Amino acid sequence: MAERTEERTREADAEAEGDFGVDVGTTESLGGGATDADPERSSESTRSYFSLRALLYAFGAVGGGMVLGGLIPLLPFTEMLGIALGAFVYGLVASQRRYLELAVAGGVSGGLTAVFSLLPQLAAGLNGTRLFAIAGAVGLVLSVVGHYFGRDLRDGLTKDL
Repeated sequence: MAERTEERTREADAEAEGDFGVDVGTTESLGGGATDADPERSSESTRSYFSLRALLYAFGAVGGGMVLGGLIPLLPFTEMLGIALGAFVYGLVASQRRYLELAVAGGVSGGLTAVFSLLPQLAAGLNGTRLFAIAGAVGLVLSVVGHYFGRDLRDGLTKDL
């Protein structure tokens, strides 16, 4: 009975991740369940903490959110709220946690946006390094919080009742 429950759990997890039970490189013997490679163990050992592809997607999501936030007229710093929006959508869509990539994308995007939007004041003597650091820290926090809430909503939508 416990074996059947475990099998259902693995099938539900595989469907939730977009994998419909087809594992390339693993074969089951007729004896019942012995595989050439354990997919759970192999995915943990090959999982990296940083992905360049995920970083590029994070920059795209954060940049798209910043563009949408910048379309709101007469309100200052709506691009920063766009960072949180882009990270939220990325967390809602992505199947894995990518906090590091979104932290980098949010921090760099927030810092560069603040510096470029206040470029004339920088020429007049405003400290650009301090401005970049403050805006980068705000962008970093907003992107991580947005990604967290997106992941939380995704988890709530995909959980069985």
